[in-house]
Amino acid sequence: MNKKAKEIDLWILAGQSNMEGVGELSQALAPNDEVFCFSSAGNWEIATEPLHRFWESFTPVHQDLCRADLAEESKHLSDKELAMSTAAERQYGTGLGLAFGQAMSKVLNRPIGLLPCAHGGTSLEQWSPDKKSEGGRSLYGAMFERIKRSGGTPRGLLWYQGESDAWNSETGASYGPRFEQWIKRLRDDIGDPTFPVLIVQISRTTLDSPDPSAWNQIQQVQYDLPTRLPYTAVTSAIDLPLVDCIHINANGLKRLGGRLARLALAMTTTPNALSGPRLLRAESQAEPPDRGLVRLSFSGVSGGWLPADHMAGFDILTAEGQAHPINRVINAFRDLEDPTVIWVRLNIPLQSGDKVVYGIGLNTYCNVTDEADQPLCACSIADPLARTSSPIKRNTVI
Repeated sequence: MNKKAKEIDLWILAGQSNMEGVGELSQALAPNDEVFCFSSAGNWEIATEPLHRFWESFTPVHQDLCRADLAEESKHLSDKELAMSTAAERQYGTGLGLAFGQAMSKVLNRPIGLLPCAHGGTSLEQWSPDKKSEGGRSLYGAMFERIKRSGGTPRGLLWYQGESDAWNSETGASYGPRFEQWIKRLRDDIGDPTFPVLIVQISRTTLDSPDPSAWNQIQQVQYDLPTRLPYTAVTSAIDLPLVDCIHINANGLKRLGGRLARLALAMTTTPNALSGPRLLRAESQAEPPDRGLVRLSFSGVSGGWLPADHMAGFDILTAEGQAHPINRVINAFRDLEDPTVIWVRLNIPLQSGDKVVYGIGLNTYCNVTDEADQPLCACSIADPLARTSSPIKRNTVI
């Protein structure tokens, strides 16, 4: 199989539980013979959910992490016994990897290989490149051991992580520079300064946080990453359904795998393809008699925005980042003439320093995607970049 591994596109799956996958196994995609997985045990096989099987792993970091959370009555069991009992009882474990692989294979008409390396609950510090020398006893070292044993050359890395760093202001504020350094170290160790890194922006949670701003800080730096580092791209799960307080469900993960596949194709094989929506410009204007409008224009939108009306997830914050005391979003909707433009109608015109935001908070309902199912990422649009007193064109704004 090592010879075959050199002939397939190999993608690394890394991060924490939403990459590992906690979707319902009863709703998992059926395997096909064009998507392979280098199993936790270190064997090439047809990719079948769950892709991450920690008790079978040949890299012991995964058992070490799992054993720390075992109930006292289970600590005496061997890895093999725990693997058997987990397999028999497991109801959750579907991830995004299989959907990604099948979407890639369908377009490219060639085999895709998946290298599952994620582990739930892990922080960016636990993925430190400084621990590479620990080999299979560290997450980063284990990832490289898996690359070596697989016999393949990675085409890129899919990363979904950040929730564990989003619970306090210190790790939230430092996440951006730390993750940029992580990517640079990864590329040095891979030996390719253009190695693609595709990330999923953290989604939402029904859990309480002592510092909700840290969650939104990480979302923002993830959204901004492609403007700071080349050969990176970001999509979001902000609009996808949850299966519990923090994890995307199986159907949402299928969509997310497709989103990442479109980014991967745009970056690696079809460079002129659209790589997902990015905000270009925000313009604020008054709407007689006393309301306000904000016009948002974007690049990378496929077709047009959906839904055409009653878009959810937009809000107005003060310059201090607090909920605006009097201004509210009345509606957000697609422009009638240019479907890549969004209009946000407000109670009153924006004042200097006011911020238009999308998906900000811990559990904000969002529903905006383009016609290719690429989402609008959670972001702070801040003070609109341009203001105009031009009259509203009634044929473009409703």
